[in-house]
Amino acid sequence: MLLKNKIFLSLFILIQGCGLFGLREAQIPVEPRSNFIPPTSPEIVLTNLIFAVTEKDVNNYMQCFVDSAYSVKRFSYTADVTSQIQYPVFMNWQLYNERTYFNNLLALTQSQSISALNFSSNTVNLIADTAIFDSDYELNFNHQKTTVAKTLKGKIRLIMSSDSRNLWSVHRWIDFRNLSNDTTWSVLKANFSN
Repeated sequence: MLLKNKIFLSLFILIQGCGLFGLREAQIPVEPRSNFIPPTSPEIVLTNLIFAVTEKDVNNYMQCFVDSAYSVKRFSYTADVTSQIQYPVFMNWQLYNERTYFNNLLALTQSQSISALNFSSNTVNLIADTAIFDSDYELNFNHQKTTVAKTLKGKIRLIMSSDSRNLWSVHRWIDFRNLSNDTTWSVLKANFSN
């Protein structure tokens, strides 16, 4: 009986002493938390686009656009008319241009700076397997390139469809000036494309 008590006491001290059942410090995540949601509707694509800009996350940004591995659709971007004339880069703008511009923008933006995308006066029209989103937008991106506006405004048309996985994405993006003095998203893209 004495031996059993000693073994029990020894085990009790051992378990209590090693902290096996105690609380531990929370670990800091290696990567920042992402708000990306599987885009099972056009509205979620828009939410993901807003979060990708806010979080400055190029991978989530690119996931908002059509993936040709799962769709016959191809991405196309049409800049506002003034930007089309001023910036030849828009003659053949493709997905890799989107990635390059966004990466270059992030490289000249401090991680703690504020960025935001706001849509207003929204309309969404669903036609079969396609959604057409029209809106006014204001994009604020506090980058460090002094020759380029930090607030961009205009009208946006995003044409979205679902792919073979039933996930929605943008396959056509058209940028418009809302007012003649607007600096559009196209200007930002052109200035960060190289």
